[in-house]
Amino acid sequence: MRILDQNIIKFKFSFLLSFMLLLSGEAFSEQQRVSLRWKPSQGAESYLIELSEDREFLRIHHFYKTKNFRYEFNSQDSKFYVRVVGITMDGVRGVSSPIISLADKFAAAPKVKVERPSTVVASSEELRISLGDPKTSGPSSNSPGSPNSQKQVPVSTYYRVNGGEWQKYEGSISLSQEGWNEVEFYSEDILGNKETPKKTKYLKDTTAPQVRLIGEKKGQSGLIEIKSGAELTLQVTEEGSGMEEITINLAARDGSGAEVNLTLSGEEAKKPIKISSSGIDGLSILRWEANDKAGNYIQSEIPLLIDAKHPVCVFAPTEGKLREDGIYYLKENGLIAIRCEDPGTGSGLSKLEYKIGNGPAQSYQTPIGFNTGIHTVTIYTSDRVGNQAEFKIKVNAIKPDWQKTGSELQEK
Repeated sequence: MRILDQNIIKFKFSFLLSFMLLLSGEAFSEQQRVSLRWKPSQGAESYLIELSEDREFLRIHHFYKTKNFRYEFNSQDSKFYVRVVGITMDGVRGVSSPIISLADKFAAAPKVKVERPSTVVASSEELRISLGDPKTSGPSSNSPGSPNSQKQVPVSTYYRVNGGEWQKYEGSISLSQEGWNEVEFYSEDILGNKETPKKTKYLKDTTAPQVRLIGEKKGQSGLIEIKSGAELTLQVTEEGSGMEEITINLAARDGSGAEVNLTLSGEEAKKPIKISSSGIDGLSILRWEANDKAGNYIQSEIPLLIDAKHPVCVFAPTEGKLREDGIYYLKENGLIAIRCEDPGTGSGLSKLEYKIGNGPAQSYQTPIGFNTGIHTVTIYTSDRVGNQAEFKIKVNAIKPDWQKTGSELQEK
């Protein structure tokens, strides 16, 4: 019943569309590219980017399907109207976005010489490209079927992908191979006039950039633990269309202390990224969002334990007390116990050692005993990420010199 209700009641999508003008094309050629972005819609598992020659969308000319929130259009789509439709996991269509004229957007896009050797096509699981209306395609202008002739001769267009078999063009071409795809095409009229095949290349890139934190290991807490102020390194891998932008945020979960916000694009986004954790303490979240030039998008986060505080120690005499002069006075057989703890958000105690006077440092195991006299005790402690502390105390061990048996009274 629940599935039936989902099919009957369409869910709503709230689309906010924005366009960017991007540049791409053949080596040192002049081309235009337009990018469409929209906000993710709750309940949508993927999106259909539908193109039509009429604003009313009486007929869908072709479409692209993607799980991303961005798509780039080549000039081949410039004459179409576009809309975005969210699709649930069950295949239910949502409400369409506003309809936008790509012709208007391409008219405003500048033409600039670019060096990229081919066309980049946005991510799509069902990538289809268009060479235009096959009914108006024709051979070279000096043929009888050219637009310059008095009567239009029927033509057919043929294509092949990556050197495969020639096929008749029916309005769109499906590209199933990930990576670069070479498309060859030509037109031929019914009189046998055939134009020289043309070539174009498309990059089908459906793989989002890979971002990972390198050089760090999980600690006793089960989280990655680092010392506050240490640098984190993010490694970005993008082997398809190239990195567009990455945004990084690092902040304590409770909102206290410092916060890092970083946005990199282009070549800078390809290099290992160093992030300082200075001023941050406690349970923190490292978040990033990254997208490539094809529109593939990824977002992720990692919880971190960032430790800014060293362990804290307290000292307790078993037989004696701490006097106002700052010295621990011990009775005979008295001992000093040491207890050190890392703060609750810390990485945990790693080392606790002590030395008496100029003696050797030794690991603390049990309360410490002292010979009669005044002693200086140095305590060394550190946590698991390297925060260190040193404490000094003075101890005066007193041994009474009077006889415990008492004395005799003598008469004069």
